[in-house]
Amino acid sequence: MKPQPWTVRLFQRALMVWVIGFTLSAYWGWDAMYTMGRSPVYAPPGLLKYVTHGLALLPNGIGDVLVLALVPLLVLLCVFVLFRGSSWWVGLLIWIIHLNLMNRAWLAGSGGQQLIANLLFWNIFLPSKEDSFGVAATSAFWIIRLQLLLAYLATGLHKLTGIHWLDGTAVGIAASDPAFGPLWIADHPTLAMVATWCVLLFQLTFPIAVWFRSTRLIWMGIGVVFHLGTAIWMDIPEMGLAFIAAYAIWLDEDTFARFKLKRPSTMEAGSMVG
Repeated sequence: MKPQPWTVRLFQRALMVWVIGFTLSAYWGWDAMYTMGRSPVYAPPGLLKYVTHGLALLPNGIGDVLVLALVPLLVLLCVFVLFRGSSWWVGLLIWIIHLNLMNRAWLAGSGGQQLIANLLFWNIFLPSKEDSFGVAATSAFWIIRLQLLLAYLATGLHKLTGIHWLDGTAVGIAASDPAFGPLWIADHPTLAMVATWCVLLFQLTFPIAVWFRSTRLIWMGIGVVFHLGTAIWMDIPEMGLAFIAAYAIWLDEDTFARFKLKRPSTMEAGSMVG
């Protein structure tokens, strides 16, 4: 299926909102992740490290000065995409800056940052104009869609290799940790067991349910509640909000029309898979 420009613009805007929010909060809050929170230097072998880890390889003083310039530049580029649309060179700059800031403080990172970094890379190939969707853009569109599903499927399958998710104790164990919580769930083992199996079932069925319009919004709604819960109770908002932002790539004009009660002219009638 050819990507719909409406879907691409919605996804790009959701992606930019996440990057703006995370970048500003990581700079001014969360123990100043990009400055005081700098991690030990780590860079992979090869010349590509100077593109993806260049900021981490610089001495502290020079790196701190560059952070002062890169943070506002990244925010301004994202604001530009929000209102004017994206192009390959803007997308490339956003990906490189985000990746370098992330790799400079990799110990304070999470899967949410990694997911966004992946999405930002493929966003380079997504233009904002309808007549620009060639092979590269269409491939990137579907890779982004499948990346979200792969994240859920890999996580769910990995949980099946242990015992705590299968016996229903995983959520209770996590809730008993003061760093996560909520602590009261640990006092209700039956509730914790049901929550454990519901999370596991959701992650394993999402990659299937999202293909069909009849179940897509339901599973996305469950996902929003789930990820907001992890953002609030487990104190990892960047992770939960990253997945919610990625949901936008699975919305289309037909889904939007259901809320507006109006059928858009560009909708492909009779299609089951968006």
